[in-house]
Amino acid sequence: MSHQPPEYGIAPPLHEPARSPKWPWLLLLITVPVVVGGLAFGNHVMYKLEGLSGPSSGQVMVPSQSPSPAPAKRTVVFEVTGTGKAFNVTATVGASIHNEAGVTLPWTRTVEVPADRASESVMLVVVAGPDGAEVHGKYTIDGATVREGKASGPYGVLTITDS
Repeated sequence: MSHQPPEYGIAPPLHEPARSPKWPWLLLLITVPVVVGGLAFGNHVMYKLEGLSGPSSGQVMVPSQSPSPAPAKRTVVFEVTGTGKAFNVTATVGASIHNEAGVTLPWTRTVEVPADRASESVMLVVVAGPDGAEVHGKYTIDGATVREGKASGPYGVLTITDS
């Protein structure tokens, strides 16, 4: 019988250390851009898809009464109210952009656009002045209020958009 001296040093681990799974991170990496993209561009994509697709199988095209003709032009009115001055006001309808700095309130901008473009990409961005006064903004299309909001605080930002 041989007697061996005990071994000294660090004992080996009894099991492998647990590793965190990587699939939740991969799932998050894929899901977040898809959700953000869907929220940002979902309405525009659905509009384009509806325009591209014809009647689906099983649907019958029935002639309908012709709708009343749409006006050739539509009027978009941007309004910003409050006290003092706004640091910056940007009003956008499609590719038409109006940007002004140091705006004394109240402020109004009227933009006439072709009827088919009145509801595409309308946006109003107002940056309150350094005094922190509250600003109110809205935009209307042909007299009907579409969106409105408010912001306050020094350089508070109000963003109103259709998407």
